[in-house]
Amino acid sequence: MPAFTFDPTTIWEAVARLAHEHDHSWRFTKKGDKRLLCDIEASVAAKRRIKAVKQLAAAERIQAATRARYVWRALPGQSIAERMLRVMRPGEWYGQGDIARMAGVGTSARSKVHQVLLRRRWVEKVRNPAYQGILNPWRINAGAEPEPLHLFRLTELGERIKAALPD
Repeated sequence: MPAFTFDPTTIWEAVARLAHEHDHSWRFTKKGDKRLLCDIEASVAAKRRIKAVKQLAAAERIQAATRARYVWRALPGQSIAERMLRVMRPGEWYGQGDIARMAGVGTSARSKVHQVLLRRRWVEKVRNPAYQGILNPWRINAGAEPEPLHLFRLTELGERIKAALPD
């Protein structure tokens, strides 16, 4: 085996380069990456900051889309009955379906008129004189609108409750 020879000049250059404050060529982070550690830390921090901003923007975009999709839904603390009460005007007669449509609730919520509003005596109920019975399909296809069997309007108590509801 050949003898290993030391070149004092090369050794001295390596020691001088390591001792030099501004020469950080000896700091490797990735293969071939010779940046300063402080530059690398700043780069990583910037990437984290940019990622956090993008995540926040994506979350806001998703929440805005969800709010727009469910705009008909009640705000927290608003019941279906209160929304039905808000849309009714004093002295006017409404069918259950009309009240539900005006309040922006589904057809399954029409029963709240009987279950809540009528039981609490917020509305009164009368038989509709224009009710024609169940329409046959030919009359409906011809454009006839079926009349509701019962009509509802606000009572004095209902008007007071409606006036006391927060906006």
